[in-house]
Amino acid sequence: AAARDEFVYIYSHDNNSAYEPADQMLLARVPKDCMTERKAYEFFAGRSDSGNPAWTTEIAHRAAVFTHPGHCYRSGFSYNAALQRYLWCQILPGGDTRFAGGFGIYDAPEPWGPWTTIFFTNAWDVGPGESSSIPTKWISDDGRTVHLVFSGDDHFSVRRGDLKITSVSRLVP
Repeated sequence: AAARDEFVYIYSHDNNSAYEPADQMLLARVPKDCMTERKAYEFFAGRSDSGNPAWTTEIAHRAAVFTHPGHCYRSGFSYNAALQRYLWCQILPGGDTRFAGGFGIYDAPEPWGPWTTIFFTNAWDVGPGESSSIPTKWISDDGRTVHLVFSGDDHFSVRRGDLKITSVSRLVP
């Protein structure tokens, strides 16, 4: 529902293990009608000088959409349709993330970025947990009120956030 185009976008930190952080985040896409066909997947391969994304079917030619050495870890991505921005919640490793660690929220006009920081801390007031997201069903109609769902301190946790818009910049294709 409310997809921007005919693709499903998939993010992953660049590590074979879900339990170890990586240096970068990766992006793949697949036509929504071909999700079971491996040959239909394309991987983000960087941006041209004009800012347009490049795609490749060769996984070895993939490029990062975000780099933060040793800190790319479990993430949740949402699209805020009212603000036309992608929101990314990222757990930052800090031992057992159920009870300790940091947390970041980033935004971008496109799935491939550029990503800007909304909120970042190396040590949150609770453990950030194993997962986090901003469910699209819990974003207000004007896009300015969101609810963060996360597994902080090994509990089901929800926090309300009120977004303050300072400026909106969009990439022009």
